[in-house]
Amino acid sequence: MGKSRLDGKVALITGGARGMGASEAQLFIDEGARVIITDILDDDGKKTAARLSADGKSCIFLHHDVTSESDWDAVLKESLAAFGQIDILVNNAGIFERGTVLDTSLAMFERTMDINVTGVFLGMKTVSPHMVQRKTGSIINISSVAGLNGTPGFLAYGASKW
Repeated sequence: MGKSRLDGKVALITGGARGMGASEAQLFIDEGARVIITDILDDDGKKTAARLSADGKSCIFLHHDVTSESDWDAVLKESLAAFGQIDILVNNAGIFERGTVLDTSLAMFERTMDINVTGVFLGMKTVSPHMVQRKTGSIINISSVAGLNGTPGFLAYGASKW
């Protein structure tokens, strides 16, 4: 097998404790990248990182609330201390809560927007200066077909993915 485009790269994947984020982390590691997975699910995140890299050389876990600017700053600092660079940011963290306009509370709508939209913005805002300084980097923002058309019961989620 030839050299992968991800050999020697470092990826930061939010929402990486389980599901799509954990699968993305596995794929990146299989392609030669080192990975930082972040999440608020500490136990799941630690287990996933240990499963993906028992020695901690290919994958580490960091606690991270994507809605917190100070958490983003801490994750950037800890990631650079661990691996020296970030080449790829995957804004994967997100939530889905079913609700129509009649039964979605303002708090539920704001929570969905904070995680699915503000979290993505904070990630780009925090990591992009490092990438600009290095003159290299990729940012991948995970979206959904739910943002393409209205779907009953997907009010906040659909708005956040639009």
